[in-house]
Amino acid sequence: MPIFRIHPHLGQGGDKYSKLLQSIDRQTVKPEEVVVVLPHGFRPPEERLGYERFAFCEKGMVRQRVFAINDAKTPYVLLLDDDVEFEPQYVEKIFKTMVTAEAQCCIPILHDDSKRRSRLAVLVNSFIGCEVQRPVDDEFYIKINRCAGFVVNTRLKPGVQYYSQSGHGSNCFAETAALRNIRFEDELWLEDSGYPLPEDQVMFYKLYKSGVRIAVCRDAYFRHLDAGSASDGGRYLKVAYAKTCNFLIFWYRFIYTGNTGFNRFVSVACIAHRLFWDSALTIVRYHNIVVCKVMAMGLKHGLRHIRMERSGSDRR
Repeated sequence: MPIFRIHPHLGQGGDKYSKLLQSIDRQTVKPEEVVVVLPHGFRPPEERLGYERFAFCEKGMVRQRVFAINDAKTPYVLLLDDDVEFEPQYVEKIFKTMVTAEAQCCIPILHDDSKRRSRLAVLVNSFIGCEVQRPVDDEFYIKINRCAGFVVNTRLKPGVQYYSQSGHGSNCFAETAALRNIRFEDELWLEDSGYPLPEDQVMFYKLYKSGVRIAVCRDAYFRHLDAGSASDGGRYLKVAYAKTCNFLIFWYRFIYTGNTGFNRFVSVACIAHRLFWDSALTIVRYHNIVVCKVMAMGLKHGLRHIRMERSGSDRR
């Protein structure tokens, strides 16, 4: 059985956090330590296990995750959000899959309460390229596409071990060394926009690109509880900004630079398609001039960041 730490990323506590604590406490495989990472100045929640340790670092989702990775002293680490629940055999099943699949990271098939979408929304996301759901005949459950989005395989065959190029940020069970090797601290640019979307995609895809095998455990129950009610009134503006800024930077760093020749031309067409339609539909949804300005600012920030990276690489 693995010697591991659990590092929950704490937001606001409450009922959802209580469900997380219950899930941790009922595990058939016990962690060596539970470390709750909080920003400096935040008060620990009233809900307690009684044996967790509280650690403090700079505020920011990426910074807290980097702190958790570097703070871990065990061979394995389980990174969690504070609005999840999972079965008592979760770690037992996820570790067994990781061993049999000869992987260094493992994710479950996620039950996500925050993604109750209509058929129209699924079709729109597929057209834009941000989330495409379709049957795929290969070994991957989730793949990153040229639009800086992802493809979810909807036809998983019985008895087949699947792998992934990305995962949901609410949970990640992995070898500590593998997480440290990707130097997630190099991705603090995600927080410049005020909302670090898509920090989970960046972390998992860096793992994949570094040669780490991300196995998919198909029989472990894990649910992401709907966290929408915890969002502030201006959150949609931060998300709109990140949709143009952060996804453009992700596309450049991890997709465009990995292609050459005609494939680069195709990737440029794909990100242009996504940014145009994602921006247009976001503006239609909120129908106010502020969203237009915010998305334009995000695009300008993203392009400026790319120019800085290009000039830096040219000097090297």
